[in-house]
Amino acid sequence: MKIERGKKELRGFSLLGKADSREIRRGNASSFEQELSQKREAESQLRMQEILKKLDKLGEQLKHKVNLNDLMLYKKLIRNFLQEATAKAYLLQKERGRNRRGRTVLTTISIVDQEVEQLINDFIGKKKEAVDILTTLDKIRGMLVDLMI
Repeated sequence: MKIERGKKELRGFSLLGKADSREIRRGNASSFEQELSQKREAESQLRMQEILKKLDKLGEQLKHKVNLNDLMLYKKLIRNFLQEATAKAYLLQKERGRNRRGRTVLTTISIVDQEVEQLINDFIGKKKEAVDILTTLDKIRGMLVDLMI
C-alpha cells in the first residue's frame, strides 16, 4: 500500500466552506446571571412582603389584646424577616487556597449594602421596654419597611 503525501491528493477532499458552516454565537453569559439574580431578588421581596403582612395582622391583634403566644410569634416573624434581609445584605464567597498543610477553604463575607447592615445593627442593638408595646411595634414595623426598600 502506497501513501501519497502530496497536496494533489488532498484536493479531492473538500472542507466545509464558510457559506456552508453555521456559526454558533453565544449570548452574554452575564445575561443569565442577571436574570437569575433578578428572579431571586423578586422572590426575596415577595417573601419579605408576605412576612410584613403577617406582622401587620399580628400587630393589630396585639393592639387589642396582648398575649404571650402572639408576642412569641411576632418575635419569630421578625427573626424570619431579618434572616431574609441579611441574606440580601451580605454576600458569602468561598475561595479555595493552599497552605503548607494542604488545602483550605476561605470564606469571606462581604457587606453588600452598608445601609441595610446599619439598620439591622440598630434594630438588634436597641433595648425594648415592655411598657410601651404599641410604640415599639410601630417602630419595628417602620424599620422593617425601611429595610425592605
